[in-house]
Amino acid sequence: MQKSLHLLASRSYPFLDSNSLEPCEARDTLFRFGDAFLLHMSAADAADRLVHLDARAALAWINAPAEEFGLEWT
Repeated sequence: MQKSLHLLASRSYPFLDSNSLEPCEARDTLFRFGDAFLLHMSAADAADRLVHLDARAALAWINAPAEEFGLEWT
């Protein structure tokens, strides 16, 4: 059985670069791969991150209010 990657949700949000205090934009994308959830996080001048989430964490990420966008970077 072959697993496939499915896009579930994606969002972009502004943030301030901590070094330059310049406005930037980050993008988070949630995928489902079989029974696993993968969160891809990318931002300008930062290394992309790929985080494995369980179903509960993925649901919490999808339902997070705008004030909580980007908390996974910390």
